[in-house]
Amino acid sequence: MTKRKYVRYVTKEKLEKVSDENKIHIQKYFNYKNMNLSDSSKVSYESDFNQWLVFINDKFGKGSLATEDILRMLKDEDGIEDMVDLIEDYIAFCVTVLGNNERRIQRRLSSISSFFLYLLKKRRIKSNPLDYIERPSVRAGEKPQITQTYLTEAQVEQIRKHFKKTDDIQLELYFELSLSTMLRVNAISNIKVDQIDFETGMITGIKEKEGYIVDGYCSDVTMKLIKKWLDYRKENDIESEYLFITKYSGEWKQVSKNTLQTVWTKKIGKIIDIPELHPHDFRHSGSSLLFNKGMSLEDVQELLNHRSPDTTLKHYIKRDMKKLQDAKKKFEL
Repeated sequence: MTKRKYVRYVTKEKLEKVSDENKIHIQKYFNYKNMNLSDSSKVSYESDFNQWLVFINDKFGKGSLATEDILRMLKDEDGIEDMVDLIEDYIAFCVTVLGNNERRIQRRLSSISSFFLYLLKKRRIKSNPLDYIERPSVRAGEKPQITQTYLTEAQVEQIRKHFKKTDDIQLELYFELSLSTMLRVNAISNIKVDQIDFETGMITGIKEKEGYIVDGYCSDVTMKLIKKWLDYRKENDIESEYLFITKYSGEWKQVSKNTLQTVWTKKIGKIIDIPELHPHDFRHSGSSLLFNKGMSLEDVQELLNHRSPDTTLKHYIKRDMKKLQDAKKKFEL
């Protein structure tokens, strides 16, 4: 039986780099919670928060995301979406880097959620971003396990063959665009038709996390599907400024992030018998497939709009072990 490998992530040196402001807010929260917490619970909460704060500090490179920044983020829908993305990145990090099982991740998310509920009670934020996160569940007798899906070339081909037999142009476009641009699902739901440059195959002016404006690079297949989808809309008098739409109460409106995540992505997952497929899996899959086909790490990093190649390599790349083994044979000792 293979033992699970645990990674020590939080160190004294890393904790020293965490924003003092964050430490103060967390300490206030601990003081608030102490009346109801056992000693063991206090230790668990402190461990979970230390890891969360260090992750935020690492994620933002030049400096920690201060609690006041978090509070500002959570005052509007876009900010909440940014925080949801950040927490989803954190979950992926817990799985792929730390090797945490579902129970441990449940506990970590409960700790973070409890902090946000505290801020909500103090009227510092409008909603708890954890309410928008699909949390891992463990039933009695089940072995805890989280699967982060990296689509293989065979699975991508299987999905494409399926769409050749159907006429769901928009769902096919969502799949191809997600895989080729590797944009986050919130950015995809907000794409407007006038952002698409049909000459270059780029989607411009996309608002990403932390307010950065980036571009998305579409494959030739994706661009052909965009034209096909817009032609279909024109023929059927379907008007909307947004690329991806759905009908609400008889009217065509912008599709929500939640619909993309819980309906459209799940439909694609069923094609390859992966019901738990998540929009973020397209982002990880696209980056891994490009890297394993020979694209440089720096180019993949730029396409993902990462500030550090370490983030790309640690969280978004699953190496093709067969190719790695074949490469190693050339240099056998």
